[in-house]
Amino acid sequence: MENNHIQKEKARYLAGLDGLRAVAVIAIIIYHLNPEWLPGGFLGVDTFFVISGYLITSLLLYEYRTKGTIDLKGFWIRRFKRLIPAAFFMITAVLTYTLFFEIEMIQRMKQDAVAAFFYVSNWWYIFQDVSYFDSAESQPLLHLWSLAIEEQFYLIWPLVFFLLIRKNKSMAGVFGITLLISLISLVIMVVLAEPMQDNSRVYFGTDTRLQTLLLGVMLAYIWPPFKLKRAVDVDVKRWIDGIGVVSLLILIYFFFTVNSSDYWIYFGGLYLISAVTLLLIASSVHPSTMLPKILGNPVFLWIGTRSYSLYLWHYPVIVLMNRHFIQGQIPWYIIIIEVIMTGVFAEVSYRFIETPIRKEGFRALWPVNKARIQAGVRTVVFGVFIIISGVVLTGIFDHHQVNLGDGKETEFVVEGSNESIVSIDEEGEAVNLLEEAPLLIGDSITVDIGEYISGNIPNATIDGAVGRQLNDTLELAREKYDEYKSKEDIVVLQLGTNGDFTDDTLHDLITFFEDADIYFVNTRVPRDWEGNVNEHIYDAAERYDNVTLVDWYTYSEGQNGYFANDGVHLLPEGVEALSNLIIDTIRDNHNPTKGEVDIDRNQIRSAK
Repeated sequence: MENNHIQKEKARYLAGLDGLRAVAVIAIIIYHLNPEWLPGGFLGVDTFFVISGYLITSLLLYEYRTKGTIDLKGFWIRRFKRLIPAAFFMITAVLTYTLFFEIEMIQRMKQDAVAAFFYVSNWWYIFQDVSYFDSAESQPLLHLWSLAIEEQFYLIWPLVFFLLIRKNKSMAGVFGITLLISLISLVIMVVLAEPMQDNSRVYFGTDTRLQTLLLGVMLAYIWPPFKLKRAVDVDVKRWIDGIGVVSLLILIYFFFTVNSSDYWIYFGGLYLISAVTLLLIASSVHPSTMLPKILGNPVFLWIGTRSYSLYLWHYPVIVLMNRHFIQGQIPWYIIIIEVIMTGVFAEVSYRFIETPIRKEGFRALWPVNKARIQAGVRTVVFGVFIIISGVVLTGIFDHHQVNLGDGKETEFVVEGSNESIVSIDEEGEAVNLLEEAPLLIGDSITVDIGEYISGNIPNATIDGAVGRQLNDTLELAREKYDEYKSKEDIVVLQLGTNGDFTDDTLHDLITFFEDADIYFVNTRVPRDWEGNVNEHIYDAAERYDNVTLVDWYTYSEGQNGYFANDGVHLLPEGVEALSNLIIDTIRDNHNPTKGEVDIDRNQIRSAK
C-alpha cells in the first residue's frame, strides 16, 4: 500500500487542511444562518469527519513508525486539552446566559448540556426523536451532536487501530478491515434510511456516520502526509493540483445543490461525497503543489485555525438571537451582528481558552505564570460559569421551562357532509361556500386554520395532523376519502411543511381524486426543501387542468405578523389570512360545470 511519492517521515504543518477546515465551517455557518442560501452546507460536517479520520490516523501512524508504539494515554490527554475545555466553556456560558435571559427554556438546556458534557449528544437527540433539519424548539447545543461522534471516535479508534496494526503484518490487512467496517456502517445507514422522510436518526448515529471518518482513516494508510515527497515531476504536480481543484469545485457544487431531503445521500451519497473530499485532502496536504498554498491564504488560515471555536459558538449565537425573530425573515442587520459575534466569541475562546490550555494544561487556569492578570480573569470567569451551571444542573430552575407544544393540538379532524349543493350564477363563477362541502387535508398548518375554516365552511371535512407528509397522504385518502372524485367535489391540499416529495408521488395523489377540483396550497417554511416543494406544486398547477395554486408563499411575503417565531406556524392574523386566501381562491375558481361553462382557468391559476 506504499506510494512512490513517499519519503522518510518528518512531521510538518499542514496549512492546506486548515484552509479546507475554513471551507467546511463557512459552509456550515451559512447553512445555519439560512438553509435556503446554501442547502447543502450541512455537508461541511462530513468534510470535518473525513479530515479528522485522516489527520488523527496520520498522527498515530507517524508515532508508531517513529517510536514503534503509540502512547494512548498521551494521545487522549492531548485530545482532552484540545477539545474539552473550549467546549465546556461554551456550554457553561450558554447555560449561564439561558438562566438569566432565556429561563423559559432552562430545563431543555440542562438536559442537552448533560448529554454534551458526556459527549453523547447525538444519541440523546436520537432517543428524544429530535430533528436536525426541522427542530421546533430552540436548541442552542444541537450542533454538539457531531462533536460527540468525533469524541467517541477519538476515544475508541486509537485503541482499535493500535491492536489492528500490531496484529497485522501488512497495511493491506489493516486497510481491508477498515474498509469492511466502513462498508458495514454504510449498509446500516442504507437499511435505516427512509426515502422522503426526516432521516435525523441516520444523520445523528455514530454507527451510520462512522463510514465517513473511516474513509479519512483509509486515506492516511495510502497517502500519509508526512512521507510525501516535495520534489516530484511537473506533470505529477499538475495532476495532483488538477484533481484537487476539480474536487474542490465538485464539493462546492454539492454545497449549493444537495438538499437534506435528497434521499440519495443516505443511500450511498454521503459515501460518494466523502470520497470526493478524499481527493481534495490528498491534494491539499501534498508539499509540492499549489492547492495547499491557495487554501493556506491568510484569511482561510485565520478561519481554519479557529474553525473549532467558530463551530462551537456560531450555533448558540444564531439560535439564541433568531428565536426572537421570524425564521426565514431575519433582518440583515441581525445576520451581520450574528456573524460578528460569532467571530468575536471564537477569537476569545481560541486566544484565551483553547491555546493557553493546550500549551500549558490546567496550569493556565492558575494566576502564577507571567500572564497573571489574564489567567486570573480566565479562572474567575470560567469558575463563575461552572458554579452557575452546577446550580442549573441540580434542576431547581426546571419549573420555569415552557414547552412550545404544551396545550397545542396535534390533530384537527372534522367530518362534514360530502353532498354539495351547487349554486352558480349566469357566468358559472359564484360559489356559496355555506352550501359547499369541501375536503381539506393538511399538516400542522391545517391544524392551525381548521377551526377558522370550519366556522366559515360548516360542511367542510377537515383532516389536519402535525408532522404529516405528502408521502403519507395517499394511503389516508384511500382509507377515508375515496368519494371525493367528481367534478362537483372540492379538495384542498395543504402539504409540504415537513419535507419534500417526488413528482410521481404528487401525481399519484392528484390522480386519485380524479375529476375533483383541487386547490393546492404552497408553503412558506424556512427549510432547505421549501424551494423544491413549491416548484413541485407550481408545476402541478400548470400541468393538471383541475389543480389551482393557492399562492401562500407569495401572499405571506414580508408579513411577520402572520407567523410564530419558527416562521412556519400561524398567529391569529396568519390563520385569518391563509383561511381567507383559500376561501377566496375557491370562490373565484370553482366551476363544477367544467366544460358546460366557458371559463379560462389558466388566467386565474395563481390566486394571490
